[in-house]
Amino acid sequence: MSAPHRRWAAALGGGLLVVGAAVGIVASAPVAAADTCAPGFVPNPYTAQCLAPVNTPVINGQPCIASNIALCSSFIQNQQPPRGPRPVG
Repeated sequence: MSAPHRRWAAALGGGLLVVGAAVGIVASAPVAAADTCAPGFVPNPYTAQCLAPVNTPVINGQPCIASNIALCSSFIQNQQPPRGPRPVG
Protein backbone atom coordinates (compact mmCIF):
# COMPACT_ATOMS: atom_id res chain seq x y z
CA MET A 1 0.00 0.00 0.00
CA SER A 2 1.40 3.41 -0.90
CA ALA A 3 1.74 6.26 1.62
CA PRO A 4 -1.38 8.23 0.48
CA HIS A 5 -3.48 5.09 0.69
CA ARG A 6 -2.22 4.35 4.19
CA ARG A 7 -3.15 7.84 5.35
CA TRP A 8 -6.65 7.51 3.92
CA ALA A 9 -7.05 4.09 5.51
CA ALA A 10 -5.85 5.41 8.90
CA ALA A 11 -8.17 8.44 8.67
CA LEU A 12 -11.12 6.28 7.65
CA GLY A 13 -10.43 3.76 10.40
CA GLY A 14 -10.13 6.50 13.03
CA GLY A 15 -13.37 8.08 11.83
CA LEU A 16 -15.18 4.76 12.06
CA LEU A 17 -13.92 4.30 15.62
CA VAL A 18 -15.25 7.73 16.62
CA VAL A 19 -18.64 7.07 14.98
CA GLY A 20 -18.81 3.61 16.54
CA ALA A 21 -18.05 5.01 20.00
CA ALA A 22 -20.71 7.70 19.61
CA VAL A 23 -23.30 5.13 18.54
CA GLY A 24 -22.33 2.90 21.46
CA ILE A 25 -22.81 5.73 23.94
CA VAL A 26 -26.23 6.65 22.52
CA ALA A 27 -27.35 3.01 22.33
CA SER A 28 -26.29 2.24 25.90
CA ALA A 29 -28.07 5.27 27.40
CA PRO A 30 -30.84 4.17 29.78
CA VAL A 31 -34.44 4.66 28.73
CA ALA A 32 -35.98 7.65 30.46
CA ALA A 33 -38.81 6.76 32.79
CA ALA A 34 -42.26 8.13 32.02
CA ASP A 35 -42.72 9.77 35.40
CA THR A 36 -44.94 12.50 34.04
CA CYS A 37 -47.86 10.45 32.78
CA ALA A 38 -51.28 12.06 32.66
CA PRO A 39 -53.70 11.14 35.45
CA GLY A 40 -55.10 7.66 34.86
CA PHE A 41 -52.24 6.57 32.61
CA VAL A 42 -49.62 4.03 33.62
CA PRO A 43 -45.87 4.32 32.83
CA ASN A 44 -44.59 1.59 30.51
CA PRO A 45 -41.71 -0.23 32.25
CA TYR A 46 -39.94 -0.94 28.92
CA THR A 47 -40.18 2.38 27.06
CA ALA A 48 -40.60 6.03 27.95
CA GLN A 49 -44.22 6.05 26.80
CA CYS A 50 -47.36 6.11 28.92
CA LEU A 51 -49.92 3.34 28.59
CA ALA A 52 -53.62 4.11 28.32
CA PRO A 53 -55.83 2.54 30.95
CA VAL A 54 -57.61 -0.58 29.81
CA ASN A 55 -60.95 -1.57 31.28
CA THR A 56 -61.13 -5.31 30.76
CA PRO A 57 -64.42 -6.98 31.67
CA VAL A 58 -64.12 -9.57 34.43
CA ILE A 59 -66.47 -12.51 34.97
CA ASN A 60 -66.11 -14.73 38.06
CA GLY A 61 -62.72 -13.12 38.71
CA GLN A 62 -61.32 -14.02 35.28
CA PRO A 63 -60.42 -11.22 32.84
CA CYS A 64 -62.08 -11.60 29.45
CA ILE A 65 -59.03 -11.33 27.19
CA ALA A 66 -58.18 -13.20 24.02
CA SER A 67 -56.51 -16.11 25.84
CA ASN A 68 -59.57 -16.61 28.12
CA ILE A 69 -62.35 -15.93 25.61
CA ALA A 70 -63.72 -19.49 25.70
CA LEU A 71 -63.79 -19.47 29.49
CA CYS A 72 -65.58 -16.11 29.54
CA SER A 73 -68.16 -17.21 26.99
CA SER A 74 -68.85 -20.37 29.01
CA PHE A 75 -69.31 -18.26 32.16
CA ILE A 76 -71.77 -16.04 30.28
CA GLN A 77 -73.74 -19.02 28.92
CA ASN A 78 -73.93 -20.77 32.29
CA GLN A 79 -74.94 -17.80 34.44
CA GLN A 80 -78.03 -18.32 36.57
CA PRO A 81 -80.86 -15.91 35.86
CA PRO A 82 -81.25 -13.22 38.49
CA ARG A 83 -83.55 -14.29 41.29
CA GLY A 84 -86.01 -12.07 43.04
CA PRO A 85 -88.66 -12.61 45.61
CA ARG A 86 -91.32 -15.16 44.72
CA PRO A 87 -94.70 -13.67 43.95
CA VAL A 88 -97.32 -14.26 46.64
CA GLY A 89 -100.49 -15.81 45.48
